[in-house]
Amino acid sequence: MNTKQHPLVSILIPVYNRENLIVPCIQSACAQSFSDLEIVVVDNASSDRTLHVCRELAAQDARIRVFSNDSNLGPVRNWQRCIAEARGTYGKILFSDDLMAPDFLAKTIPFLEHDNIGFVFSAAIMSTVPFQGDIKCQFTRRTGIFDSSLFISMALFNGDLPVSPGGALFRLRDLEKNLLLDIPSPTITDFTRHGGGPDLLIYLLTALQYQKIAYVYEPLSHFRAHDGSITIGMEYCHLAQCYRQARLWFAEQYLNDKWLKKLYVNEWKRECRDTGQWTLPGSMVSRYSKKRLVLSPFDIVSGLLVAKLMKKGQQTVPRGRCSVES
Repeated sequence: MNTKQHPLVSILIPVYNRENLIVPCIQSACAQSFSDLEIVVVDNASSDRTLHVCRELAAQDARIRVFSNDSNLGPVRNWQRCIAEARGTYGKILFSDDLMAPDFLAKTIPFLEHDNIGFVFSAAIMSTVPFQGDIKCQFTRRTGIFDSSLFISMALFNGDLPVSPGGALFRLRDLEKNLLLDIPSPTITDFTRHGGGPDLLIYLLTALQYQKIAYVYEPLSHFRAHDGSITIGMEYCHLAQCYRQARLWFAEQYLNDKWLKKLYVNEWKRECRDTGQWTLPGSMVSRYSKKRLVLSPFDIVSGLLVAKLMKKGQQTVPRGRCSVES
């Protein structure tokens, strides 16, 4: 049992009103085969017995440190509080309705011993039964180290990669730096209420700052599907728009105008599909960008073609400009 001041890994568990789910979540953190860790639990002013349950567990395991907020800060600010209380070198966010496999840390930590790797993530299972069900968030069909530009390309154009940081291990300093409270948007203002968008940007902004990322082709995370989930409880179209804004805002910092236009065309196609309504490309651009970006017929045709190549993994976006503070 590790009780030293500076453990290698901090497992970060933000929690609100999860008295029926928090015990197996914390237990999955305690059951790690890798022992040099602490478990930081921050209760976001729960109105049920969540805080009491967490304190009972902490009394049984000195690695568990429990904090509570005087008032509800909202989910994203509570993630920040977890990061602020952590003392480790690496940070693993574990949302209070999720689980981690006993060997999650043992199989991910070795990758971050390489300074050029920004993070390591794994496949995940999303279901009602722990670690049983369909595998989600598959990056490729093998474990290994990959160019971060490939991850960025797939995250922007495919949209099938993980958005929850609960599926990855990061350096704590990168979590602190790359967790944004808000995303500049002409139309969306509620990112801090649900975290849809800022979670994805943790991956993208971190990938931007390193040459490589790592992936474990094994479901080491379980995202529990239940009616109380923030994402399940939200209107699908609105959540999709939040992630669309995150991708487009990031792309405006990262891509040149040529590739940015291709991404806007891809997102225009997605939005028409998601809503079941056809809109003019320019109308969509105005909802997500403050730039005066004009999409010509050539841009639209070119963008649709590139989207097909991206989906098949036949092309990646080139590394471009970036005005994001690092």
